[in-house]
Amino acid sequence: MAIIRRFPVLEDVLETTDISKHTVAEALRAWIEYMNARGGDEKRIGVRDIADAAGLPSSRVSNVLTGRQVPRRDELDMICLALGMGKDSRVKLQGLRLHEASQRSRSEEAYTVVRTRNGDTVVQNPRLLTASEVRQQRSVQPVPAFGQPDPIRVSSVQELVLALKAVHVWGGAPSLRELERRSRTVLRRSTISDMLRGESLPDYERYVAFLRACGVDGPSLDTWVFVWRRLSALENPKVAPWLPGATAS
Repeated sequence: MAIIRRFPVLEDVLETTDISKHTVAEALRAWIEYMNARGGDEKRIGVRDIADAAGLPSSRVSNVLTGRQVPRRDELDMICLALGMGKDSRVKLQGLRLHEASQRSRSEEAYTVVRTRNGDTVVQNPRLLTASEVRQQRSVQPVPAFGQPDPIRVSSVQELVLALKAVHVWGGAPSLRELERRSRTVLRRSTISDMLRGESLPDYERYVAFLRACGVDGPSLDTWVFVWRRLSALENPKVAPWLPGATAS
């Protein structure tokens, strides 16, 4: 009961007049403690539970919950869904994430330590980026990639089909024959047609092959895989309880 009084609801943390008083890690821990308090004697939610449900490495989830790292937008969405947060709470938490990321970025860019020829350490302002750092920043791909449909809020097979059709358009609307060729025959033209009609959740291997054939890969593909797993859990009542985010609104 003491925990419930300390952390009544996530919104109480996010609706403070001074948003800078809290971090993403604090808000997530507040939600977890609140959920654990409501669960009573049931198994408490741990890092591994959240990581498995979100499809993320345990080390990454641990770093986010301890505040060592500010999560990417897609990572935070996956964690929030795994914790069963509703849309309003997720939107507020994304706002907090942007604020915290901005604050950390300004702090990191304020100073840099440089070693001079005579061995003295000099602090410069603003921070100067090396050529390799600039190249590294340019190579970071946003999730989803620019202009690519974002499936994270898909909640049904019908919505997934619409998102897949959008991906097909985003990928240049390749012909069924071309998609078959790109997938190295994992996909058949008839299979693709069935997938885009949306009568049932597509086979996992063919689903991934279709996304890859349309140009989806890397972190973006991880998000699509998470959505497929969530929908698959919803179709199995015995499995869904093990994925807390499966029934998130």
